[in-house]
Amino acid sequence: MIDINMKVQPSFYDDECAIVFSFYFDKATRKIGEAVVYTCEKSEEKDCNQDHIDTDVQEKVAYIKKFSIVDEYQATSMKKIQHFLNVIGIKKCVRHNLQGNEITS
Repeated sequence: MIDINMKVQPSFYDDECAIVFSFYFDKATRKIGEAVVYTCEKSEEKDCNQDHIDTDVQEKVAYIKKFSIVDEYQATSMKKIQHFLNVIGIKKCVRHNLQGNEITS
């Protein structure tokens, strides 16, 4: 794997109930890019608790809003972002391609 450094700066947006992570990537002293990822809970399905009453199941989802990284480092940077998200308990990461279609990682 290409050796690059990743710095993370978290922010909390109270009005959106979202945590936003700004990722900065560099190799030695050269900046190679940055990414911005919004994380929030998404309610999609119903589940039954012990009393058999339907409750919303909240899934934590990350949305990549900005991904400006030098081409040769994009795959490695994305792996580092996904690893970070997995560590904090977010398994689903959504990104849009040039046509505006969702790409789920």
